Amino acid sequence: MNFIFSKSLRPPFPCVIAVGVIIVFSVSQQSAVADEAADFFEQRIRPLLIEKCIECHGPTKQENEIRFDRRADVLEGKAGEVPLINLATPDESRMLKVLHYTDGDTQMPPSGKLDDEHVAYVREWITHGAVWPESADLEGEAKRRAERWREHWAFIPPVMPDLSAVPENENPIDHFVKVRLAAKNLTLSPPASPKVLVRRLSYALLGLPPELSDIAAADAANANGTLATWKTEFIDRLLTSPHFGERWGRYWLDISRYADTKGYLFQEDREYPDAWRFREWVIKALNDDMPYDEFLKRQLSADRMPGSDDPAQLAAMGYLTLGRRFLNNPHDIIDDRIDVVTRGMLGLTATCARCHDHKFDPIPT
Repeated sequence: MNFIFSKSLRPPFPCVIAVGVIIVFSVSQQSAVADEAADFFEQRIRPLLIEKCIECHGPTKQENEIRFDRRADVLEGKAGEVPLINLATPDESRMLKVLHYTDGDTQMPPSGKLDDEHVAYVREWITHGAVWPESADLEGEAKRRAERWREHWAFIPPVMPDLSAVPENENPIDHFVKVRLAAKNLTLSPPASPKVLVRRLSYALLGLPPELSDIAAADAANANGTLATWKTEFIDRLLTSPHFGERWGRYWLDISRYADTKGYLFQEDREYPDAWRFREWVIKALNDDMPYDEFLKRQLSADRMPGSDDPAQLAAMGYLTLGRRFLNNPHDIIDDRIDVVTRGMLGLTATCARCHDHKFDPIPT
């Protein structure tokens, strides 16, 4: 038996493809809408709940048996009473009436009515289904956050390693390097020649090439067997050079977003008046071997420390006051200062928490 397929009986592949494209597009659109709703909760609703509600209606305290740390509790409200949120008719939600101060029995927050903008955020959130990402449930968050803090590498106190196996004539750092190299079946490179050693030390500590006389002195010390003593004296001499503070201060000035000018400007002064005073303070602090804890404290609170009447010490606060002005937007200026302190002094990028909980580090909004 022969089967003859006419054009009208051929499988409708173009239609199948078209339907598939429509389905994929629809799913991607739904995913985008869901992501947008989740972002709205994280940026507008969650910070509001944390700031205005959680203290009295959270995991540790539930006034009037109401909680705002779990979506189910927000939807249901207190047992036997009208639910806080009405997804069918959002404007009838008791939560909105309480925020509008139109509920006869309760007005929240009791410290003062929210501004219209924040109430509008809540209404928009309810209107779009009161989306509450699973990761946003706050029950037990304080405990989990504390655990994450304890486990975070930056907050684990350093422990002095056991140095009993280190030979007296060997630097402990070399010992640990050798252990790691041995694990990889590697060995140390040959010792540097006196010329290379002098060059490395000079560039590392001063950022400048060595003097020819220093290279000659290193060769002579190596020839008569006193290179180790000469090297120690040479390092001490480099550390007392004023160029040492200039070299290593440059790294801290980068962290503190130091600049003498404001970049490309046309209608205002491009200079940062007196910015150089902070630069000179950093250089002097390093050359004077200022203790690191004092180095940090003075940059944060020199105006509250002994010697606060000394203009030279007040210059340390350039760490906070330098930086962009963001068209004099105070919120952005404060955010920039939080950023320079947390990144520069703690090694943490806390700026993510301006809008939402940090994605990686245990830093809340």
